[in-house]
Amino acid sequence: MEAIKNKNILAHRYLDGISKEKWSMAHDGGWRRGVMTTNMSECLNSVLKGARRLPISAIVHLTLLRCVQYFIERVTKGQRMVQENQLWSDYARRKYEEWAKKSSEHRVVKYDVRSQTAQVATGGRPSRGQHMQVVRISTTDCSCGKWTIFGIPCSHAICTAKWHSLDPTTLVQSWYNISEYLATYEGRFEPLADERYWDRPTFELQHNPVRRERRRAGVSDERGQLIA
Repeated sequence: MEAIKNKNILAHRYLDGISKEKWSMAHDGGWRRGVMTTNMSECLNSVLKGARRLPISAIVHLTLLRCVQYFIERVTKGQRMVQENQLWSDYARRKYEEWAKKSSEHRVVKYDVRSQTAQVATGGRPSRGQHMQVVRISTTDCSCGKWTIFGIPCSHAICTAKWHSLDPTTLVQSWYNISEYLATYEGRFEPLADERYWDRPTFELQHNPVRRERRRAGVSDERGQLIA
């Protein structure tokens, strides 16, 4: 916050008036797990891209087709990961392998065997890029914050786990498991019959002749009011 304050005092005042758990991953309790968007609706944008401003029936049809294709691609990817005997999803595997490789550059300086805690020195010379991080295995926490944010042990945690003769792969959260990935996409879509076989609706659609058209900024509307 101090860095933001030094850059822009107005931005600091604005953010300081909002609960930090609503916009900062450092204060959200680990719920976002690395997701940078502020709401889940952002995840649907790729599915609905190009569907805006189409007739309602076309939007529904296009959304269904894209969701089906999305599930087919993810199920196929899941089956490929099973055949390759992966423990976790591609994302978690890449993240873990990256940090496992980096952990070889660290070393444990101080530790407590009973509480499974350690102070880890990162790579680099003391005067250039070397930092100290505190890892607590029992609470799955590291002072760098990455373990809490992603649910995957960071390089410091992997180094500490190995120091305590623990298997760091067991510290990855279960939702990254291949079984959880496949369960997410186990839903089924039933094919739709031709419109001739549909049940007759019990309502009648009323056509609305009023159209909402997008206007350019600086153009007046029908009441003569300037559109910002």
